[in-house]
Amino acid sequence: MVASEQKKSASQAKLQFLRNLTRFKLSNHEQSMVTRETLLYIAVLKLKIEALQGEHEVFKIIKAEPLHQFQEVKVEKIGERFQVKINSLKGDDKLVNILEAFEEMGLSVTQARASCRDIFAMEANVAPQCKEKMWSVDDITQTLVKALVKSSGPL
Repeated sequence: MVASEQKKSASQAKLQFLRNLTRFKLSNHEQSMVTRETLLYIAVLKLKIEALQGEHEVFKIIKAEPLHQFQEVKVEKIGERFQVKINSLKGDDKLVNILEAFEEMGLSVTQARASCRDIFAMEANVAPQCKEKMWSVDDITQTLVKALVKSSGPL
């Protein structure tokens, strides 16, 4: 019983302390300074959000985790070429399926690097073989995700 009264008085003391912290008087000049700084901070945050949204339009990122399978596909358009970054769990024929997907889309791999030490990771630069078909970032991303899903499970 004594313990509950002590807890109650302690919580009341904390509440009073918080009330005292929020009860401060500012002059009109100080209030306007705080208001200006707050509005400036909000404007900076809005600019940061717009910048992040702009970056999101440049990159198309898809993360799919069906069952316990992790995969991440990033595609960025650089001029007429595309930069592709893939991270996924290791599995059979992932590299083969990805290269077949590039071939089906009519994309030539100009430079590539792949690793399957802890996870399967690949970075590649690809370019269209012919100018007739214009691929979008979304098209390439979706095709690569399908190629990864087509791969069998982890080794």
